[in-house]
Amino acid sequence: MSNKEFIKEDIIKLIGGATSTLGIFKEEIEEKIKDRVEKLIYKLELINKKDFLTVKKMVEKSRLENEELRKKVNLLEKKLSLLTKNNKK
Repeated sequence: MSNKEFIKEDIIKLIGGATSTLGIFKEEIEEKIKDRVEKLIYKLELINKKDFLTVKKMVEKSRLENEELRKKVNLLEKKLSLLTKNNKK
């Protein structure tokens, strides 16, 4: 092998090693960023989307049930009012 081929192989090995090192470095940076974001989310007491949607669905159901109950209570109050008026006569 000539000197040029040895240099070419060394450069290829160097580039391969650098690429591997950069990949590892990238993974470490991503992991640190992920940790920091998770800490910030915890600190701000934020919730994830799944939990939010679950609570939203529960609130909507409760709102509908409350409206139905309000109508029933109003109807019962009217009936009671009529009964008390009729009993007074």
